[in-house]
Parts: sequence; structure tokens; C-alpha cells
Amino acid sequence: MRDDELLDLAATMGLDAVTGPDLAELDEALESATPEVRDEFERQVRATRETMAQVSAATAVPPPATLRERVLAAARAESSDTSTGGPQSDQAPAPDDDATVIPLHPRRRRFLYAAAAAVMAVAIGAVGWVIGVSSNPSETQPPTAEQVFTASDVRTTSGDVATGHATVTYSPSEDAGVLVMNDVPPPQAGTVYQMWLVGPTGNTLAGTMTDKDVAPSTTAVIPHLGDATALAFTVEPAGGSTQPSGPFVAELPLS
Repeated sequence: MRDDELLDLAATMGLDAVTGPDLAELDEALESATPEVRDEFERQVRATRETMAQVSAATAVPPPATLRERVLAAARAESSDTSTGGPQSDQAPAPDDDATVIPLHPRRRRFLYAAAAAVMAVAIGAVGWVIGVSSNPSETQPPTAEQVFTASDVRTTSGDVATGHATVTYSPSEDAGVLVMNDVPPPQAGTVYQMWLVGPTGNTLAGTMTDKDVAPSTTAVIPHLGDATALAFTVEPAGGSTQPSGPFVAELPLS
């Protein structure tokens, strides 16, 4: 398994969506990988689990009644496809006790990603609001949180905001990120938290949060990251400002 294929499975591993022979193959690939690749794999697994725990706590909703049957139907269809493949099937022979584990073929890998995406859709489908988005309906809608989490180039950054903690999971290819803030105190009366995308050409407004927007656990989708190298926070008068009126009170790197 190539390094990029191995790292592509880190998010799926973080969702505990790899089991049985696939997990055995993944463990074998990790053992033969370089220390740098193993460290990056483990970092992405931890980031996925941490962020999903944060988002789930903030946005948990009952799953659709039909979800379980849809996922099981997909699994049955996958099983049927691979067992009746014929000349072009990518199914490997069933191993005996001493045989090598079944390779994680592209067809099966696609199913794992689909199943993982279904699970994530339940966990993060209720992310409450999107910041920095025009109300013009003719504009392209920003990516969803699910698209960010399932992107092949997903990354995570985190840091302190006031007395709390913030994590941004973002994807350059989706040009968006998901912000999760835990235990960040609401802004004082008459002020707002204002977010800025810091880039080579200056600071771009990324949205504001009033005291009503900030809860013990707060989530938001941030679209249009562009070439930003950081997400920064300032405290501004009610209604916000066109440019930061004071120093950044927090800054999370996006590179």
C-alpha cells in the first residue's frame, strides 16, 4: 500500500470504520511504513476522533430511521457485487487460516468511505450555521461539514481562544473549514467576536459571533478560505468592523 493510500485511510480509521481483514492489512502496512508516515497517520486518526467527538457533542441529533437499512443495503450490494464478479471482478479468493489477508481493493475501499460518510452525516449534519456567506441565493453554496471531513486533503489545527479551545478542520480542495470552539466564553455585552482570514493581501472578514452565537460548544462552517494562512479572532464593537480595531486575541495557522 502506497503512503498516500495509507494516509487516505486515517480518517476512516478514526471513525472505527475499518475492521476484520482490512484492519489486519492496514496494521501490516503501518508496520512497514516509515516513522514519519506512521506519526502522520496517528496524528490524523487522533484529530478525526477528537474533532468528531467535539462536533457530535455539539450537534447530536437522532439518526434518520432509514439510515441503518440504507447502510446495510449498501453492504449487501457490495457483498453481492464482489461474490459474483466474473472476469473483471477485483475480488480476491477467500483465504484459509494460513492465507494472506484479503487486500483492501479500490471497490471495497470506496464502500468503506461511503459507509464512513454516512456515519459522519448523522454526526455532523446538524452543524448549526455557516459564517461569511452571502445571502444572495445565486451564489454557489459552500461545502458542507461532511464534505470537509471526507476530503482527501483534510487537515486540523487548534489553539486557545480566551479561556477555551478551538479546532479548525479544513480542506484546501473544498476551500472551507469547520470551526469547533469548546468552553470559549461569550463576548461581553456590546461586543462581538470577529473572525478574519489572514492572507498575503491582508485580512478578510470571516464572520462575527454575538453572545447568543457562543455556547459551551460552538460549531461553524467557514467557507472561502482562499490563500489564507491563519484564522484570527478580534473583539469588536457590536455589528463588527471593516478592519481589526485591535490586536488579534487568538490566531490559528492554516498551513
